[in-house]
Amino acid sequence: MNARHLSRLFPAVVVTALLCLAAGEPDPLPAPPPQLQPPCTDFASAVDGDSAAALPGGTGIEQALPLGMSVAACSLGAVVSLGSGPQIVLRDWDPTTLAPDPNAIALRRAFFDPSLLIYGRGTGGKLPRTTFVPPVVNVSVPDVAEPPGPQVAMQLLNAADPRWSTTITGYFTPEGPAELPAAVKFGTDGARAPLPGPHPVLAHAVCAGDSDLATLRIAQAVSRTDVKPFPMPREFAQRFRVPQQVELRWIELAMAGIISSGGTYNDPGVHQSPILAIVDGESMPTPLPDMPPPLVQAPIDLNTLSSSSFFGPVWGSHLDFDRTVTLEPDHDYWIYVREAATSTFLNRRIRGDEPPAFTAAIGPYFCRADSMGDWNRTADQVLAFRIVAHPTAPQTPPAPPPIARPARPPGPRVPPASSFALNAAPNPAPGAVRVDWSGAVGPVRFEVIDARGRRLADGLGGAAGSWTWAGTDRDGRAVASGVYFLRARDSAGQLSSQRVMIVR
Repeated sequence: MNARHLSRLFPAVVVTALLCLAAGEPDPLPAPPPQLQPPCTDFASAVDGDSAAALPGGTGIEQALPLGMSVAACSLGAVVSLGSGPQIVLRDWDPTTLAPDPNAIALRRAFFDPSLLIYGRGTGGKLPRTTFVPPVVNVSVPDVAEPPGPQVAMQLLNAADPRWSTTITGYFTPEGPAELPAAVKFGTDGARAPLPGPHPVLAHAVCAGDSDLATLRIAQAVSRTDVKPFPMPREFAQRFRVPQQVELRWIELAMAGIISSGGTYNDPGVHQSPILAIVDGESMPTPLPDMPPPLVQAPIDLNTLSSSSFFGPVWGSHLDFDRTVTLEPDHDYWIYVREAATSTFLNRRIRGDEPPAFTAAIGPYFCRADSMGDWNRTADQVLAFRIVAHPTAPQTPPAPPPIARPARPPGPRVPPASSFALNAAPNPAPGAVRVDWSGAVGPVRFEVIDARGRRLADGLGGAAGSWTWAGTDRDGRAVASGVYFLRARDSAGQLSSQRVMIVR
């Protein structure tokens, strides 16, 4: 074959190769946005207050936030004293009992050194703003196995010994906004009593994060914990499914501190961090002796857990993932944790009365004592975990209202052929693609879908005309070479689609 024939054949070879790539495993996406949110400039909830409440050791005050509010950072109006034990604790709050869920562990804990606040930072003992990494997300997609509570409560706690004569002064307003639940004070025995005033609300400021954080949801969760495996396995694996397509952002595990052969202590620097990974489990009903490469992995951040052994368990997480992976519904995955023996992870006992959403999505839990040993299944336990993700499944536009038509005579009906048709050019395209159409009824809505089913762009046009897709995603970034799908629906509900090839 001469060079002339080869030059004619080359474009066809390139297109064929791209089609094969599109049918295979797609390249990993860039890293997701970092868990550390940008500085707070706007507050989702903020209240001033100059009324004071004295908090001796072992007591605290509590303020619930509006339904569904995420928390990236918060501050509470308070002044600490030497010898006190100031903590801010975020918990699931039950609107039916008007109290935190007693069976749920703390969402986050923040500890403060009163000496540093009084002398080192020159704040006069005032509590600074606390940023939570990762931020707290408490809204779930439908059909999560065990969703978290619908609201978050902030607690200011003096964790000092009640026998010490140290107090924290917390501030509130006796008549706060009606849209916020009333604040309460709680004692060493957990009993709650109202603060003075017709509707007391704690002095606070809460940042709910940026627009991306507002889109995040709990995509799967086992929220309650009642089992502490001991001795801790070196490796464990938990199978799960998500109820809808999502882009994974981070994973939270219920943890109760760091351990060593000499006991529990607060020096995570001497430990090897456990490695948390997601492994594709579609063709792997049980873990393998030699586990396959993970879809994504990251070390667990032990620095945020160094004191949880003393003050109670908390949801821990990992450092940022280096890539974005899409989790598909009705597809098995494994949470796989290695080098886990230096930390305490919590499980939930299976009692047999779990709802269908739980049994359909939460698979078995396995563990082993070394990296090459046999896996052992624990029949009555599953891992406590939370999958935080961005839902990505494209939403079908709502169908238009039915059009009144005259009655038809009896007889068989033949569905009319649709005259709505798209034409995209050039195709293949090095960049922008122009879309022309005909036969539409009323305005036309367009969307561009990639091979994973994610909506990258959308547009609107009239009954006739053209629309140009720039070959970019919603953020204006050029899409990679590959196969994409143009979908359109007119006002009469007619659908039309066309496949487009991008060749960079």
